[in-house]
Amino acid sequence: MQTVQQSFIREDANEEYDYIIVGAGSAGCVLASRLSEDSSNKVLILEAGGEETDNKFVKQPAMQGLLRNSKEDWSFKTVPQKNSCWGCENKQSLWPRGRMLGGSSNINGMQYVRGNKGDFDLWEKMGATGWSYKDILPYFKKSEDNRNEEYRKSGYHGIGGPWTISSTAFTPLAGIALDAAKELGYRVGDINGEEQLGFHSLQANVKDGERWSVSDAFLRPAMSRPNLHVLINAHVTKVTFNGKRATGVEFVHGARKKRVRAAREVILSAGSIQSPQLLMLSGVGPAEHLQQLNVSLVADLPVGKHLQDHQGIITYPEYWIEKPYSLTSDGINGWKSNLKYKLFKQGQIASSLLDVVGIIKTKAADPKLDLPDIEILVAPFGLGFGDEQSVYDFVGFDRKFIKDYKYSEFLNRHILSFVPFLLHPKSVGEIRLQTTDPFDYPLIDPNYYDDERDVISMVEGIKACAQLAETKALKAIGAKLRKQTVPGCEKHTHMSDEYLECVARTMTTTIYHPTGTCKMGASNDPTAVTDPQLRLV
Repeated sequence: MQTVQQSFIREDANEEYDYIIVGAGSAGCVLASRLSEDSSNKVLILEAGGEETDNKFVKQPAMQGLLRNSKEDWSFKTVPQKNSCWGCENKQSLWPRGRMLGGSSNINGMQYVRGNKGDFDLWEKMGATGWSYKDILPYFKKSEDNRNEEYRKSGYHGIGGPWTISSTAFTPLAGIALDAAKELGYRVGDINGEEQLGFHSLQANVKDGERWSVSDAFLRPAMSRPNLHVLINAHVTKVTFNGKRATGVEFVHGARKKRVRAAREVILSAGSIQSPQLLMLSGVGPAEHLQQLNVSLVADLPVGKHLQDHQGIITYPEYWIEKPYSLTSDGINGWKSNLKYKLFKQGQIASSLLDVVGIIKTKAADPKLDLPDIEILVAPFGLGFGDEQSVYDFVGFDRKFIKDYKYSEFLNRHILSFVPFLLHPKSVGEIRLQTTDPFDYPLIDPNYYDDERDVISMVEGIKACAQLAETKALKAIGAKLRKQTVPGCEKHTHMSDEYLECVARTMTTTIYHPTGTCKMGASNDPTAVTDPQLRLV
């Protein structure tokens, strides 16, 4: 594990920097590294959490679930949902976000899946000049060090960049699932290559059996630079303005309120939840909302609006298999597994928990977009491979739901499961301030399944998973649907469209990709918060 001398973490900040970066997460770490390459730039990055090295499970890929509801997780929750999350505690979805150097790249599932070409090209058509796929592909390649020899020859991948990408499919179920996809006529290839549609062996930011996050790849190697200052446990409470120009930030550090000036730019990279929260606390947001809270208005912009997320279902449907091919509780937690990982960084603990990813276009896909509507992850485990507390921490289901669905009875059963989720949801939510106290969490309302088209797509996604299980490849390992009825859906015929809609609305979970709350667009776009150069419009 890479460590850093404590002297590289500053005890305090100077009075002024050229650039102040708020949030040392997936964007902030990259920005700090790139901006500080120019030794004339004085750069400060402020992180509300601590060091990622404080928790040994951060580096262990299969232990990602143990980071949920820890001090390294902000542990956000949505407001109660009307049309979804019926099986969740208080009908709220848990929204984990990383609270440490590296941010959510240190608690996520490590999948390396680029956005679809069509999405980036659509951004440019809508006014985001410079964000087409051909414009950004060179930067994907520049950042990457792909370990797959075949992929490296394709022209779509980089070699020698700071971010190590490995092929991490671990169990025999990877090859079996790809064979099943071929039987159904799906293409099998490289998800980050020329064509994204189809099923693909998983790529992940894992290096030599350990999570390789943005803090490992970008921030840590830059921290010895004298022009880059890093402050941890520094909670930014406000961006200061002179008119409409950002001049610095206020933050709490060591139980003291502090202020630092920015000679050139303040860069918010606090994520899709806290960047809009901080803007609104600073007077940038919907005028009516800010007036209700007596926040002095700096700019009337739709901050917090246009919230969308990839909602789906984690491990449904589940299939029991006769072959001992999947990950189990005993397998991951046993002494042999731990010893193998400690000595060689190999084995089940080195698994990123997923084997295969599929991108498909169902009959419910929006014909106007000509883009895929469903992603399917193939998981070599069932959600019951942890105890009931682990199930709650992972998805937030109500304790009664967890007991009624009998997850605990399948702790060590070999299971193949699927994680279908929406790629282009139509439902739109928002983030609002709860109070003007910067330490109070904002109100998060993703408004899941408000648009009926989303649940229709989700039903088709579940049915696509079930079709895979009917192939010769999966029948050869004895794959059989776990037929227990999902609690709350008993009145519907099992596996009917009505039943699957009930399942989707009951077992709703985030797939951890909230976006849109500081929307980028053309400078004359009334729904935009930033222009294509990421400046406030």
